[in-house]
Amino acid sequence: MKTSLISALLMGTLLASQAWAGELTKMSGSREGRSNHAFMYQEKDCKTCHLGAPKGPATEIACLECHGDYQQIAEQTRDSKPNPHDAPHWGADVPCTVCHSEHKPAKVLCNDCHQFTFSNFSH
Repeated sequence: MKTSLISALLMGTLLASQAWAGELTKMSGSREGRSNHAFMYQEKDCKTCHLGAPKGPATEIACLECHGDYQQIAEQTRDSKPNPHDAPHWGADVPCTVCHSEHKPAKVLCNDCHQFTFSNFSH
């Protein structure tokens, strides 16, 4: 069971910005993106996240370069109960993209088994 959950974490899609990921909205043509990343769309800078391959997947490194490491993100959301960035099952090392997505609705991994509502989480 634990192996399949870890695999799901690694294969899923998390991006946290000061504990808020922004609303999913139209950004450029039909392209949707997070409102807190609007400046990147205005600059047409897809390579910020896609690191040289605009049509390829974004990397976890890109998330962490702008938003801090896992421990910093967990600290930013320490007052949330439960803390979505410091899971009792996996700690703070869950990849961002397991829950967060830039171009499509996000998913709360915890809610696969639990029913939590995180006030600043935008789908």
